[in-house]
Amino acid sequence: MKKQIIDLKNFWQTWNLVLILAIFKLLIHFLTNTNYGFHRDEFLYLAQGEHLSWGYMEVPPIIAVLGRIALSLGGSPFVVRLFPAIIGGITVFLIAVMVKDLGGKKWAQSIACLAFILSPAFLRSNMLFQPVCFNQFCWSLSAFLIVRLTKYQNAKYWYYLGIVAGLGLLIKYSIVFFFAAFFVAILLTHHRNWLKSKYPYFALGIALIAALPNLIWQYQHNLPVVSHMVELSESQLKNVQPLDFLTAQLRFHYAALIIWLPGLLYLFFASKLSAYRILGWIYLFIILLLLLLSGKSYYSLGAYPMLMAIGAVAIENFLKNKSVALKYVLIFLMFIITLPILPYGVPVLPVEKMRQYCAFMKDKFHLDGPVRWEDGKIYPLPQDYADMHGWEEMAAKVSKLYHSLSPAEQQSCLLYGGSYSHAATVNYYRKKYNLPEVYSFVGSFLMWIPDSVAFDRQIMIDDVYQTQSNWFESMVLVDRIQNPYAREPGYIYYRTNPMIDVIRAWTEQVTDRKMAYNL
Repeated sequence: MKKQIIDLKNFWQTWNLVLILAIFKLLIHFLTNTNYGFHRDEFLYLAQGEHLSWGYMEVPPIIAVLGRIALSLGGSPFVVRLFPAIIGGITVFLIAVMVKDLGGKKWAQSIACLAFILSPAFLRSNMLFQPVCFNQFCWSLSAFLIVRLTKYQNAKYWYYLGIVAGLGLLIKYSIVFFFAAFFVAILLTHHRNWLKSKYPYFALGIALIAALPNLIWQYQHNLPVVSHMVELSESQLKNVQPLDFLTAQLRFHYAALIIWLPGLLYLFFASKLSAYRILGWIYLFIILLLLLLSGKSYYSLGAYPMLMAIGAVAIENFLKNKSVALKYVLIFLMFIITLPILPYGVPVLPVEKMRQYCAFMKDKFHLDGPVRWEDGKIYPLPQDYADMHGWEEMAAKVSKLYHSLSPAEQQSCLLYGGSYSHAATVNYYRKKYNLPEVYSFVGSFLMWIPDSVAFDRQIMIDDVYQTQSNWFESMVLVDRIQNPYAREPGYIYYRTNPMIDVIRAWTEQVTDRKMAYNL
C-alpha cells in the first residue's frame, strides 16, 4: 500500500502540469459544447448507432458504436460530445509523453500541450461528435509509436502500429494517407532497413485482420466507399484549390504556428532530432498526397500534434541559455494571439453575437477564412456553426403538420427526407414529437429503408425548392426552417393525390437502388 502511495506521488510530481492542462482542455468543452444545437452530421452518426453494422455508406463502424453508447446514456448534446472532449484530453497527455520521449522537459511539455489546446482547429474537432477527432487521435498515436520505435528499436511497437492502423481503418479510411506517407518516408530515409525485417509485414497483417470485417462488408456491397468518394469529389472536393489548401495549413492553428513550424524546420535542419526526421517526411508526403487528390484542407490535421511536440522541444533547446522571461513571453503571446480567434473554435458567443463578431473581423481585419464554406463562398457564420441551427425547429414543424392530419390520413402518410440530415434529425426527435420513422434514399438510410410501404400521401423534407411532383398531383410547400442562422432551408412539403401507383413506384425504386449495393 505504501509503495502504491509513493508511485501515485511520483506520478503526480511527474505529470501534474500535464494533467492540469488536460483538465483545462476538458473544461473548455464542458462549458461550451451545449451552447449551440446538434450538428447535422451528428444526427447521422446517432442514426447509425440505432442500426449497428460492420459498415455504412459513408463511414466505417466505430462511430456508430460510440453513437449507440451515447444514445444509451440519454443522447443529449453534452453526453454525445463527451466522447470527442475526452479524446482531446487524452491527446494532450499523449503529446506530453511524446515530448518527454524526444528529450523535452516540463516547459516543452506545457508549450506543446498549449499549442494543441489553443488551436481553433482542434477545439472544433474535439467539440463535434464526428469520426474526425478519433481519426486525428489515431494519427497522433501512430506518430508517438514511430517515435518509440525509432528511439528504442523494439519490435513490439510494430505490433502496436498494426493495431492502431486497424482501428483507424474502422474509424475513418483517411488513415491510409498517414500510413502511405509513412511507407514512402521509410523508403527515403535510413529507416528503409526496417523493411528487411518481418515486423512491418506482421503489422500490416494485424491491421488488415482488425479491419477485415469492414473490408468484407465493403466488398459484399460493391465498395460504397468508392461511390461516396466520387460523390464528394463531384460536389465538394472540386472546390478545393491548391493555394487555399496550403494557406489553410498555416492558418489552422494560428498561435500554434510558432510551435509546429519550427518543429518541421528543426527536423530537417538540426542534427539533434535528425533520427526522427522521418516524421517530417511523413508530414510533407501527406500534404503532397492530399494536394494531388484535391483533399479537404482539414484532412491533414492529424499530422500536426507530432510537429507541435517536436517544435516545443526545439524551442526549449533554443531558449536553454536564454532569459526565463522569454519562455513566459512566448506563452503569453500564444494566449494573446488565440483569444480573438477562440470564438471560431468553440461557440463561446451567442449566435447573434458570433455573427456580428465574424462581420467585424472580416471587415476590419479581412479575416474571412473561418467563414469561407466548402463551396468557396463567404457567409455570415462558420459552416459548422450554421450546421448547428434550425434542426429541432424543422422536426417540430413536421410534427405539427403530421398531427394536423386525421388518424386515417396519418396511417397512409409516408415521411421522407431528401437528405440524411432531414431523415436523421426528425428520427432523432421522433419519440419526443410522436412521429413515425422517416425514410430516405440517401446514404446509409438506403440500408434501412423498407422494400414496400403502403401510402397515398407524403410529407417530404428537402432543401430544394419544388413546385410540382412526378408522383403526386398536389404538392404544397407548408413550412420551412425560419431560423436565420440555419445553413439549410428545410422545406416541408405535403404531397397528395397520386398520379401513379406510388406503392409500386416506391418498391421499384428501392429495389433498383439496393441492388446497386447488394443490400
